[in-house]
Amino acid sequence: MSTFLRPSADRAVVRCDQCPGRPVLPTHREETDTRRCVRCQGEHRWLSQPHPDDHLCAVCRRECPTCQAPTSNGERCRTCRALCRTCSTPLPQRPEYASGITHVEPERRKDRRHKWVRTYFPRSWDMDQCDACQTAASAKDPLRAVLAALPDKLVLACGGAVPPAVVDLIHDELQRHTAARLAARIERRWWQSWAGRPLRRDGDAHRDGYGPDDVAVWLLTPTACNGRCEDGWHPAPPERPDRDDEPCRVCRGGWLLTPRRDETDADGEEAEPQPAAARTPADAVSYRPPIQECTGRGGTCGLPVAPPHSQCPTCLDWPWCVCRRRRHNPDHAACPACSTR
Repeated sequence: MSTFLRPSADRAVVRCDQCPGRPVLPTHREETDTRRCVRCQGEHRWLSQPHPDDHLCAVCRRECPTCQAPTSNGERCRTCRALCRTCSTPLPQRPEYASGITHVEPERRKDRRHKWVRTYFPRSWDMDQCDACQTAASAKDPLRAVLAALPDKLVLACGGAVPPAVVDLIHDELQRHTAARLAARIERRWWQSWAGRPLRRDGDAHRDGYGPDDVAVWLLTPTACNGRCEDGWHPAPPERPDRDDEPCRVCRGGWLLTPRRDETDADGEEAEPQPAAARTPADAVSYRPPIQECTGRGGTCGLPVAPPHSQCPTCLDWPWCVCRRRRHNPDHAACPACSTR
């Protein structure tokens, strides 16, 4: 590595002596190790031989060069380009953040604590959004209202844009449900399941892989129940806020819904249901223990059966007991009621 100072500048110019032509590195730190990533200088960020043209590791190559925010192509992020992070439209001219900080002197405070200065900071979490996206949750456009409910972490994992399959699914669901109901579905499923789970997983021989695009679709997919419920519950109508949500009678509050393989544990088995002490009063009222249904008649019978049998006595064509009230197992002489007499 060669370092020298320009006569007309006060910053050092760093060159890589290991590359042909001794190119100038995009850094001014004299202690830069040219064997590592020129930006992060990570302990395990060794560069391949020969060095890439940008002298960056694979991680830094996908980051914004100004603020190091994750991007899909390594270019400047939307915030650094003064674009809305949701719809990519140019942001309006706004005052500096420091100009919005307000200090209240101790003698002017209204809470009678006249010893300290009170400081108010402006809201900064939506400064990188345009005015239309800031009010998207209450906008008249239902599509924009549902898109605003998607978590920023998920949209960023999708490359900063909403997948086309999600937009098509929103258009389809808006024909049957309101935008507020779809936004509540996204918020419920995100905080109950996906907020603390990885958004990407590679597939193997035991389980399927998925990506952030699949997660975005799963957040909006309707519940696989003939009762048209929302994950086992029927929300109270907006005109009756005094009513509570009612459990679905078809799937019994969601207990009969078949979970996806990605919602199971690492061994591929379904997670155990929560204990009785952890259930809320509403869950305790609607709780039904999981039962095994009869698989006869092409899977349309559905009568409860006890293990080790997988079909009911009618589908198994068991003979009638002498009492003519119920069928009995051919291995026994009579039904359980008659055999105990």
